Amino acid sequence: MKIPSLILTSALTLSLGADTVYTVPQGYTKVTIAAAPSAGSTSLTAISATLLNELAFSGAATIDSASFDADPDDNPQTVDGVQEVSVSGVTWTEGQWTNEPHVVYVADGNDAEQAFLISSHTTTGEITLSTPFDLTRSTDHDKDASTPDQARFPSSTNLKIRPANTLQSIFTTQISDFAGDDRIFVWTGSEWTSFLRNGFGNWAPATSPFGNANDTVIFPDEGMFILRTATTDITLTLFGEVPAVNQITNLQQQALLSSRIPIDTTLSGLGLNNSDWNPDDRAFIWNGTEWVGYFVNGLGNWAPDTNPFGNSNDLLIEANSAVFVTREASISDAADAAVITPLNYNPFEPTSEIGQ
Repeated sequence: MKIPSLILTSALTLSLGADTVYTVPQGYTKVTIAAAPSAGSTSLTAISATLLNELAFSGAATIDSASFDADPDDNPQTVDGVQEVSVSGVTWTEGQWTNEPHVVYVADGNDAEQAFLISSHTTTGEITLSTPFDLTRSTDHDKDASTPDQARFPSSTNLKIRPANTLQSIFTTQISDFAGDDRIFVWTGSEWTSFLRNGFGNWAPATSPFGNANDTVIFPDEGMFILRTATTDITLTLFGEVPAVNQITNLQQQALLSSRIPIDTTLSGLGLNNSDWNPDDRAFIWNGTEWVGYFVNGLGNWAPDTNPFGNSNDLLIEANSAVFVTREASISDAADAAVITPLNYNPFEPTSEIGQ
């Protein structure tokens, strides 16, 4: 697999005696926001940020299943569950992980990882994660009633803390290139929220242009939709670590889903066609002018809405793009809604093999 859009700056394999130590490659990728085709018109581009921010902490942790609270603010209209995770033998400073947003990547039993926002923490290793479900809740992973249920995440696991992607971290180095009428759209699960560059050099909600939304978190599985009014492209240069394990997304009903990996993949490579998928569910690909719908047909293949007997399994999904996904029927329990995007590369291959 070649990576034309990803430049690796470090992909080392070190032999130490009888052991081989691998370092996950770092690199950068360029993401283009398309220009408006002419003055007075607009363009729309679906993008995502798939490289991981620098590793701030890694270690063994224990998830406290008894600590899960599905509704800590007693507001049934919000989905704001929390759960406690503890790391022993560490000392952290007050606000170390919350003064600026940080996420925790938690490893499941198959070493795939999912990211959760840190809502608070103590100085002695206790972390409160924002999560809509009990991380240790047992689920029927293979949808086979004859096999035992498994916990989504084992109570003893490994976690990695990284700075969260925000509007500021993704876009601010190019903020002066954005026109005042440009917009960044983020899908909330039920509607689009839009942001603009205001006169103070901040990202602000379009409904409150004097505000400051710089710290709005863009989760690893979230895509963004960019409306461009100027007739020049904007090229974002994003730096980070290449994902080294499969990536987990929770998809209950609708999402603008990040492509999750920093190289080109295919529609079948997104991992959407799992046992929860049915023919009424849809994946929509933005082609520059409109959304084109695809579904899984009776032959088990992805097919265009316009040709149900077609086969679009190998349809190109560009690196750092986004796909709008909608399920006809919502999966009511968030713990059952996992979608796993597999890696289509070996992150430990020599640079000359995967970076040319």
